[in-house]
Amino acid sequence: MPTRRERIKQAEERVRRKQRQQRTLWIGGGIAAAVIVIALLVIASGALNAPAPQVAQAANGSATCSAVQTFAEQSRDHISPGQPHPPYNSNPPTSGWHWANPQDWGIYTAQQFQEQLVHNLEHGGIVIQYNGLSAADVQRLTDFVKRDAYHLILAPYPALPSSEKVAATAWTHLLTCDGVNEAALQSFVNAFRDKGPELVP
Repeated sequence: MPTRRERIKQAEERVRRKQRQQRTLWIGGGIAAAVIVIALLVIASGALNAPAPQVAQAANGSATCSAVQTFAEQSRDHISPGQPHPPYNSNPPTSGWHWANPQDWGIYTAQQFQEQLVHNLEHGGIVIQYNGLSAADVQRLTDFVKRDAYHLILAPYPALPSSEKVAATAWTHLLTCDGVNEAALQSFVNAFRDKGPELVP
C-alpha cells in the first residue's frame, strides 16, 4: 500500500499530466483556428478563385452575346430586286419586305442581299452573319453550320454595327455577339428554327 508521500506524488503527477493535455489541446485548437482564419482570408481575397473566370471565358470562346431581342413583325409583302421599301426595324433585318425567291440554304463567302435572306427567315430559317472575324473564327462558324446545316445560312455582312461581330436572325428575333459563342448560337437555333410564319421544307 502506497505511503502518504507516494500518494501525494501520484496526485501531483496526475495534475501535471492533465495540465500538459490541456496545453496540447489549447495549442492544437489555436493552430486549427489560425489555419481556418487564414483560409477564409485567402478565399475572401479571391486568390483561390482567380482562375475560374479564365476557365469560363475559354469555355465560351471568350465571346459575349446580348439577350435575344424581339422586334415587331413588319410587312410580309414581296418586292422586286432593287425596289425601294421602308427601313427595317433591326440590323440585320428580322422581318419585312422581301424578294419572292429565298436564297438557297448553305454557306456563303460573299455578302448576301438582306431582302432575299428575310424570305428565308419567313420560312423558319436561321441566318448567321459576321464581320471582322479572324480566319480561325470564320472557320469555327463554318464548322458549326456544317454540323447541322438544316435551314441555316452563313454569310459575311459588312454592315454589322462595329461593336458586333456575329448576328443570328430568325423571324422577328435577333442575337448579337462580340465574337463566336457556339453555345449561344446553338441555343438560338434550337429556340427559333422552323418557327417562322411559313413552314417550308
